[in-house]
Amino acid sequence: MVINLKKRVIFQKKENLAGKKENFLIIDCKKCSEKEKKFYKNKTCIYCLLLNIFINKNNKFNRILISKNEILIEPEQYDLILDYFKKLNKIKRINQKIENVRKKRCIYQEFKCKNFPDYFSLVKIHDFEFYDPVLVYNTHLKRISFLGENKIFNNFCLNCVNYLKSLEKSIAEILNHLKIIKLLNKFKYESDKSQGSFNFYKNLFSKSFQLHAKDQEFRLPTLLKQEEVIKTYMIGKNNLYQVYISNISFEAENKYLVHYNYHSRSEEDYIKKIIQDISNSLNIVNFDQIIPLENLINIYKRESLKILNEKYRFSKIDNNKIAFISALKRLNLEKIFPLLIDDLIEEIFLDSPHDEIYINHQKYGRCRTNIKFNIREIERIKTLLRLYSGQRLDFMKPSIKLVLKNKFFYCRFALDIEPIQLNNFALDIRKLNKNILNIQDLLKNGTLNPLMATFLYFNILRRRNITVTGETDTGKTTLINALDLLTPKEFRKIYVENIVESLNQFNFGKHQLKYKVDSYDSLLKENYSKSSQIKTLLHRTPDMIYLGEILTKEEAEAMFHCLAAGLRGFQTIHSNNIDSLINRFVHHFKINKSCLNDLDLIILMKKDGNQRKIIAISEIGDNLKIEKLYNNIFQYNPESKKWNLLNPLFETKIINELRRYEDLNRENFSFIIKIYNDIFTFISKINKVDNYKLINFFHRISYNSFQSYDILENFWNNWKKNRGLNF
Repeated sequence: MVINLKKRVIFQKKENLAGKKENFLIIDCKKCSEKEKKFYKNKTCIYCLLLNIFINKNNKFNRILISKNEILIEPEQYDLILDYFKKLNKIKRINQKIENVRKKRCIYQEFKCKNFPDYFSLVKIHDFEFYDPVLVYNTHLKRISFLGENKIFNNFCLNCVNYLKSLEKSIAEILNHLKIIKLLNKFKYESDKSQGSFNFYKNLFSKSFQLHAKDQEFRLPTLLKQEEVIKTYMIGKNNLYQVYISNISFEAENKYLVHYNYHSRSEEDYIKKIIQDISNSLNIVNFDQIIPLENLINIYKRESLKILNEKYRFSKIDNNKIAFISALKRLNLEKIFPLLIDDLIEEIFLDSPHDEIYINHQKYGRCRTNIKFNIREIERIKTLLRLYSGQRLDFMKPSIKLVLKNKFFYCRFALDIEPIQLNNFALDIRKLNKNILNIQDLLKNGTLNPLMATFLYFNILRRRNITVTGETDTGKTTLINALDLLTPKEFRKIYVENIVESLNQFNFGKHQLKYKVDSYDSLLKENYSKSSQIKTLLHRTPDMIYLGEILTKEEAEAMFHCLAAGLRGFQTIHSNNIDSLINRFVHHFKINKSCLNDLDLIILMKKDGNQRKIIAISEIGDNLKIEKLYNNIFQYNPESKKWNLLNPLFETKIINELRRYEDLNRENFSFIIKIYNDIFTFISKINKVDNYKLINFFHRISYNSFQSYDILENFWNNWKKNRGLNF
């Protein structure tokens, strides 16, 4: 398109309605070959206006007058175009990078792109087209739509597509902040007309168009929510499933998608038809007793294998995969099962039967899924939980809590229906077999720093009590499990838990005696309650006790009873901060203030986005008569994103108490703290160490710590020398 702008534009002083002279930019259409055509239905006229605004963007004028039809454009109208022009050079530079992708990055550039041929046909935008923000925006929407159409399995192509998506995302971030684009989206949403950009510009430059809507949020097209795959990984036996974690532009939550691990889309469609065929062919097995879930899956899997061997030919591995999926489909567990076996998922939520499932992911935080249950699947879940819990689920008992543990998963299910659940179905699944995070993992992910780990380890070896507090899902149990792994091999440890969340350490050679007591909802069985079981620990000679979560007044009283008798260990309790924890103990649980001295160390944890970290390590102060009953030893500083040591470790109350019965002068204390700090600093930097090797290493450290400082130092120096930072 060629537009001759010569002698078409003049600047003229005119009086406005108030009699004041203003500078008008006048577009004279008398000599234009397009003058007989309607202005807003003619692409040439629209481009002429936009080009004139661009060319004169640095000139001063108060109004634009188009001589054809005497169209008057006010400053608040053309300013929207000028705002776009301020960003135009940046948009052009990004688009140039997109144009160069095929030339500079694609190893198949001599061939037509087989994945996105339609995308590359839209890449080239002519210079005169750049002056139209609506055209640029609509072209961008089409391009990102094409990029989201196909799954890419070629790594070269996947890298290219991800790069293109990042560039398109950069353009989206520029355009979506412009008011003209917000108005365009509002216009698209509210208008059922189909005259495109011409109709939009007619409304934009008319007096009736509401330019100053109160920054209301417009419903953006679905295409604006671009998804960029940021992580893929396999789960299940024989890599049965592939998980995709995607970042969604302009949203805090990520997207979690899971697919069966097929080689291609055509193969996927074929396999799905086979699975459906097998599932339909499976007969419902009748039992006269409740069969464990893993046995039930295996029974249907065996039946599926029979059908597969008769009708199809696959490899042994593929046969097992298809048979397993068919069994899950027959049991209506096909959708939820991959979430149950993904150890990186911490919790699974479904708020109503109308919603889709969302999750808490260990590494990627809150994620949405596209998983939704139909009525049959919901009823199957209800039946399954009723059967395996042995509980009613009806109007009189509308909730079930159940722990299911098998070779596939270990989860706590909480199900609610009417009358307490408004939509008659809500499900919360807490994963109890999450990945084991040891102290090295917590150092690497920023939960604590090496000096804090040093101080905690020093006190664990001396059997000091550690209470971890914080809000729900802040990593309290994860932390005490990591600390529990650091205990010396010879310790006799006794565990009392409502729900078993402690780790099985038998393979690491540790002594563990475990008790599972009645849940919070079943405390009527007094003989089996947690509080009564805690009190019996005095007669079982533990070196350390692990009490899990302290929930009730009775449990708190029993815990302090054990602490007063000299037992020490780990426990967690919910609170917002240490002040609220003390309020719970003193005012809600009626614990005498003097008993607080037995707590030794209190750790406060918080969750910031997807990261869990220790906020403070504290101890109860010497003077219980003052308002603040505790002193912080370590305190997190959100500005520096580091922890401050508020008091010298040697002068803390807990170390002063240890010195009453241990030969621990300042020199010896500083020496051992230095070695431990060197250890935790070193392991925070080296590559991941196998759990078994790391725990055995700390067994040697704890043993040598009580032999002699020279032996400890020699062992540590040799270990460090043999591994180096790349171990």
